[in-house]
Amino acid sequence: MALFAATPIALYGFIIGATWIDAIADHLVGMLDFIGILFRIPGPVIGLTILAWGNSVADLSANVAMARKGLANMAMTACFAGPVFNILIGLGLGFSTLATMEGESEIKVELKASVVTGFIFVLLNCAAILGVGIFLGQGRIPKQHGYLALTLYCLYVVSSVLLTYAKK
Repeated sequence: MALFAATPIALYGFIIGATWIDAIADHLVGMLDFIGILFRIPGPVIGLTILAWGNSVADLSANVAMARKGLANMAMTACFAGPVFNILIGLGLGFSTLATMEGESEIKVELKASVVTGFIFVLLNCAAILGVGIFLGQGRIPKQHGYLALTLYCLYVVSSVLLTYAKK
């Protein structure tokens, strides 16, 4: 009987929490947009630095904690599952809501150079994980891959910022 009553309460709590997160995220994006306009920082640069870092800190701390406790497979799965969820569900709901609001069946988008660059670096990292972890390491990823991933990320941020400012 307690489970029967707890389920709707938990669902209601989830909906309320998601609503608060949506409201706070909306205000955060507006504030970051204002800061970008004020300091003449292009939107893509704010998106790939401040917004991306702020969005990822909780995932980073959870994944590091899991890996430190010896749950490397769970941490690795979470590293990929979170962004996949955000891309498929987040973009799917966002685009469908926008299309409904605009009364359109299609929304035109442009893939900016920083997004294409991000895809390239994600593919490079995935190829490195597959190559080193599966083919060379017999299912083990060495510590040095962490340094490679950090280097790839730094190269991604630098190249994306350069590409954003080169277009001006």
